[in-house]
Amino acid sequence: MNVLTDKELITEVLTTEKNLANLYNTAVEESSTEPLHTDLNGQLNQALTKQNETFKLMQQKGLYQLEQVQQPAIDKVKNKFAQAAGQ
Repeated sequence: MNVLTDKELITEVLTTEKNLANLYNTAVEESSTEPLHTDLNGQLNQALTKQNETFKLMQQKGLYQLEQVQQPAIDKVKNKFAQAAGQ
């Protein structure tokens, strides 16, 4: 029997929460009535909140490392997307 490490387990939780948020987002976009749209949008917001909580927990525990990016690299990406959007 394979046993998941804490990092593997919480990564699976985060991935599942991301997938759930994507599903809710699609459902919100495709909902045909205002009450359904409102209900699904609430569920989407809850899913995004849980996803963010999991992400923050992973960061606190050192299980999700972020790379510090310098401003020139950020500007390069912004320009790339601005050019693509202008085409």
